[in-house]
Amino acid sequence: MARKITPSAEHDSTRGRLLQAAGEVFAERGLRGATIEMICRKAGANIAAVNYHFGGKENLYYETIKWGRKCCAGMEELQAEELAKLTPRQALRRFVADYLRTLLSPRNPAWYFRLISREMAEPTPALDRFIREVIHTRRLCLAGVIERIAGGKLSARRLELIGSSIVGQCLFYNHCQTIVLRLRGKSAYEQTDVDELVEHITAFSLAAIKGFTT
Repeated sequence: MARKITPSAEHDSTRGRLLQAAGEVFAERGLRGATIEMICRKAGANIAAVNYHFGGKENLYYETIKWGRKCCAGMEELQAEELAKLTPRQALRRFVADYLRTLLSPRNPAWYFRLISREMAEPTPALDRFIREVIHTRRLCLAGVIERIAGGKLSARRLELIGSSIVGQCLFYNHCQTIVLRLRGKSAYEQTDVDELVEHITAFSLAAIKGFTT
């Protein structure tokens, strides 16, 4: 059986150095503004290494997004089968906890969310791939949890809207954390803050789902 290469183990390889350098350069300049020369110079790699490992700049860009996501603390894919073993409420809390703690972890690559924000503002073909291969799976997973809580009483469209609202609550505390923290007189989230947010978002979402089913 082949040994699984983790992001940390891969970091010092040529491929890993290229991904790390690409993340920083793409986050600063975007796909169009970044060049292979910039990335290779930052990585201390030969220009030919990009084609050898990735087949070109566009695929390097997409692989950088995927690699950055893997490097995020706790960003493992939740499996529908795993959530199915929990009660509906436990499954929702688990989804929120895993997602929010990942978003707010101080161990995440500094460039990753800047790169994602840039991709949202200036979409490239990589966004469609990311939606198909990553986001769509999580979306269906969350919809399944909400459907269990609702007892099958909601339409597919309502499930989608509620799922978007739950994800939006989590993203708010990441995207707006500078304002949120300053309002609270803090410089960083503490573990107790994250735990509080997990409980709040879970309770708020459960109440909303109940409101739509009664």
